[in-house]
Parts: sequence; structure tokens; C-alpha cells
Amino acid sequence: MQFTVMIAVGLATTVALSAGDPARIYVYAQRDTAARSWLPISCGSAVVADLKQGTFFAINLTSGQYELFVKDGVPVSVDVHSGEESFVRLDWEYEIGRPPVPVLVKVGQTEARSEMKYLSYVGAKRVHSSLVPKTDPSSPVQPKLRTRDQQ
Repeated sequence: MQFTVMIAVGLATTVALSAGDPARIYVYAQRDTAARSWLPISCGSAVVADLKQGTFFAINLTSGQYELFVKDGVPVSVDVHSGEESFVRLDWEYEIGRPPVPVLVKVGQTEARSEMKYLSYVGAKRVHSSLVPKTDPSSPVQPKLRTRDQQ
């Protein structure tokens, strides 16, 4: 009986940790992208937010595999885990004689953080789902003052 209670408490703790620590997918478009107008981005079957050049947004999700779509574009599948961050960039595929095709691409954290440094979070009017926070959920980077002794 005690063993069953310990397992139940352990499972409840695991579920509580998972629920309190959502997975997060950042979706962004660099400033030099062809996305000059707002493009709806969908997660599953629902539009979650709009994206255009120089902007980004975050999606808070539970652990699992998700498909992100852009209208008339190439989707991406992202496997997310509780407490982890994933990054998806809006790129474009160009072919002679055809209009550019939007392509969603999974990007590594180091590269994505570097590319997102000067992007703006989308405005609240561009958020269409409760999964997307209306303001930037990432912690702001605190400026670090250097002294003459530091190189």
C-alpha cells in the first residue's frame, strides 16, 4: 500500500513539474527576409500569431511533437520537451520564374539567439492564441558594465 502511495505522489510531482515548466518555441523572421507583410503562422490547425521581417513570438506548449505551418509554405515538425526552448526561423526558397516560397526551418539555440538579438516581439494585435504571450516572455538581457581593468 505504501509503495502505491509513493508511486502516486511521485507521478503527481512529475506532472506538477511538467505543467509548471512549459516548453517554448520561438518563431522569428530576420530583418532581411522577404516577409514584408504579415504572414499567419499556425501550430496544428490553428493560427497562433502573425509574423513579418524583424519580428518574433513565442509559443508555450506541453511536451510533444508539433507541426508549424505558414500559408502556401513548407511546414516544420518540432519535438519539444518540458522546460526546453526550440527555435524556428522563417526562410525563403527562391526559384527562377516562380515567386518565393516561405519555409520554416528549425535552428540551433546559439545561432537563433544571435540572429534574434535585435528583433522585436510581435504586437498584441498580431497574437491570435492564448498559447502565445502578448509580451516577450524571455528575460531581458541586463547590460554589463566593464571597467578599464577588464578586457
